[in-house]
Amino acid sequence: SAFLSPPAQTNNVKYKIRSNYRSTDDSSTVILASTQSTQKYFEIGSTLSRPGPFKLTPKLKESVEKNIHPEESDEDLGRGTFITSDWRKAWHTYESPVDSPDLIDPKTGYAEYIIESDDIEGEVPDDLVGVLYRNGPGKFGVNGERVQHVLDADGLITKIIFPPPSSDGQKDGRKFAFKSRFVETEWMKEEEEAKRFLYRGTFGTSPSGFETPPRKGLNEDPWDESVASRIFGSFGKLEIKNSANTQAVYFGGKLLALFEAGLPHKLDPVTLETLGEDDLGGALPHPTGKGISPVKLPGEVPTEFAPDFLGGAAHTAHPQMCPDTGNLVGWHWTQLAGGAGLEVTFTEWSAKDFSPIASSTYVLDGCDLAPHDMVLTKNYIMLKVNSLTMNQADFISGMKGPAASLKMDGRANVNCRIFPRPTNTKKTEPISVEVPPCFSIHFSHGYEEDDKLIAYFSGWPPSDSKDFLGAWGGHSPDFLKIPITLIWRIVIDLKKKECISLKVADGSANACAEHPLVHPNFNNKKAHNVYASLSNLVGDSSPPCGFCRLRIEDGDDSFLREGEYNNDIDAYFFGTRIFSGEPLIVPKHGGDPTNEDEAYLLGMFYDAVKDRSGLAIFDLERNLKEGPVAKMYLKSGVPHGLHGCFVPQEGNLSSVFC
Repeated sequence: SAFLSPPAQTNNVKYKIRSNYRSTDDSSTVILASTQSTQKYFEIGSTLSRPGPFKLTPKLKESVEKNIHPEESDEDLGRGTFITSDWRKAWHTYESPVDSPDLIDPKTGYAEYIIESDDIEGEVPDDLVGVLYRNGPGKFGVNGERVQHVLDADGLITKIIFPPPSSDGQKDGRKFAFKSRFVETEWMKEEEEAKRFLYRGTFGTSPSGFETPPRKGLNEDPWDESVASRIFGSFGKLEIKNSANTQAVYFGGKLLALFEAGLPHKLDPVTLETLGEDDLGGALPHPTGKGISPVKLPGEVPTEFAPDFLGGAAHTAHPQMCPDTGNLVGWHWTQLAGGAGLEVTFTEWSAKDFSPIASSTYVLDGCDLAPHDMVLTKNYIMLKVNSLTMNQADFISGMKGPAASLKMDGRANVNCRIFPRPTNTKKTEPISVEVPPCFSIHFSHGYEEDDKLIAYFSGWPPSDSKDFLGAWGGHSPDFLKIPITLIWRIVIDLKKKECISLKVADGSANACAEHPLVHPNFNNKKAHNVYASLSNLVGDSSPPCGFCRLRIEDGDDSFLREGEYNNDIDAYFFGTRIFSGEPLIVPKHGGDPTNEDEAYLLGMFYDAVKDRSGLAIFDLERNLKEGPVAKMYLKSGVPHGLHGCFVPQEGNLSSVFC
């Protein structure tokens, strides 16, 4: 790449620092990061295929010195080049910018303002009317101590209101309102009060032992605690904090913040205040799950003999919406003690009042970790069980968190479990299908065709990686350790009960892409387009910095060598110093529900030069390469988020979500 120079220890250059980065603890103490610490990461970051770091090229060096975007052509982009300090800033805790110190409440994350017309490039479509909610890690620690893993951070809900155009047709009469707030769980509030971590996180954060954390600031690297101190602080503490930081879904009149290792949290859709845990219409056990682990003893144990801290449940962060019935379809799980597997209960809910319509319960034997996502078709639900094994001793001793105690075998076969939907009137039994080695993350969609189940997902090819999401630990995800994420196609023969095809999806060769999704009306149907957050087009592993449209059904199935650029994909890249979040597809109001192109793609982005986040809006009746029809800049940076939903128009009882 023209952006690479030989590796170097220092850059020997003077830099223009836009601002000192603030890191605020629960008592509003401000810790300013030093210029020396910031300059340490002025380098071209490492990727899986390109270990570094590398010295900044003259073009990027000038960009950092002057705090400007470099001049770039289409040929420069899509090759995985990024600046490490920029990527780290995308994972800074949510806080006020220095030039507007009172914008965000440091304790609650509350902010509210109108997105001014001067901060909007292009024109927001008149028929894009409704409310956008997003969720993701937002508060990265307590009292100056940063979480050990970004996915342990407390959730942040953001909201943008798209009002209808004014009746007189005046463009300046449309006011787009922004609001934000942390998901204030009981765990978060207790830790704020104590000014320290009290609970273990799913991915590695834990209470400190006999050693005292240096509390360098929430935007600095997490501290290294000795194993002995870690065990001292966590031994026997099995309660896992519910960070409520993964998904936001509006359904049946409720706004929910979801976290797959705990119960959903209900939020006020207007104020975003946290109202407490929710049992989803009585479908989940223990409406107050605080202190109750999603673990149960196998067999029939009398209630009086069951420990009080067992018997809870956790609900998936990835339910699905059935476009045919309007039902929300999700599942909750409980780990069976003694390695007996996972008990899962699938439920379908009505959008009218969130009442359960039907449910069914099964046991996933040999499953040590709840699958992250699910496939929903007309008649079936499919879960893909990755090859992961839990080291109970590491977890119980406090040596490691739950996720870090899992060991992945990237060369072992995996398993697909296919169940009849709770509302399926056919008398079918669950089936189990062995699948060649791969690791699945998110599914875009699935459908049935000629006694076959066909699904598409993002995932990793066979690898020697042993650490489940360990590369996401530390300050920010490290792409030197993350396998390349590709879009895959799997075909299951339901009659023969076997996998007859597993391959990289047509039209997606060398596209490193994540968070795939389709037009929501095609969630359980054959779709021609999959959209995703795009990292590069050369088959490497690097941060996301754009969006793509993949022609999965009729795209080119040619094989490309590693490093070979795929010019045939419809893709848009923001630039080397801008990172993209997960896309969301919103059907056009009054559009043809059978036309995949009559929709908008909404995607968050973070601009490291401006140190501000924004929302890009693409019209899918145009090529993505033509760029967004509008960009809406927020008044501050928002940490790199996860999933969200859009509630179209007023009075709707459900949303489209990713």
